[in-house]
Amino acid sequence: PDWPAFKSQTNFGQLPHLVDGDLKISQSNAIARYLSRKFGLQGDSDADFAISEQLIEETVDIFNDLVKTRLAADKAAAFVTFFETDLPKHFGYLEAFLPSASGFASKITAGDIAIFSAINIILDVGPNVLDNFPKLKAFYEGLSQNAGIKSYLDQNIPAAFKRE
Repeated sequence: PDWPAFKSQTNFGQLPHLVDGDLKISQSNAIARYLSRKFGLQGDSDADFAISEQLIEETVDIFNDLVKTRLAADKAAAFVTFFETDLPKHFGYLEAFLPSASGFASKITAGDIAIFSAINIILDVGPNVLDNFPKLKAFYEGLSQNAGIKSYLDQNIPAAFKRE
């Protein structure tokens, strides 16, 4: 849509913004949580829900670190810090938190999809980032075979981040 005309129709004058029938939702994580509830991706138990929520927030932390690379005066140095320090820390925690390659909770949750998405974006910039994290790599590879996710990946959407 025409952004200047559409901007006034959003709740906070910014993207992302989702319209679902009469409901208008702004803010990334509000949209993610709404869709996870709507499509049954919050898990089957309070434990699943808590795990999913933690993974969503860990994804936010990973993206915050990644975005710093784009905003840094010395982007090359920022990418080195991200790939050599920040990302291994996050992936180390995730590897330890992951009980098995099949997933973090008893079934696929929004948190699993959030972590998958973060890894997918980062793989465009650093294709070997999972080499030292075998459970996380197996988790990513397994989830990439999910029919809905595979359909998305087959669209070959251009990379969101590029290493400078």
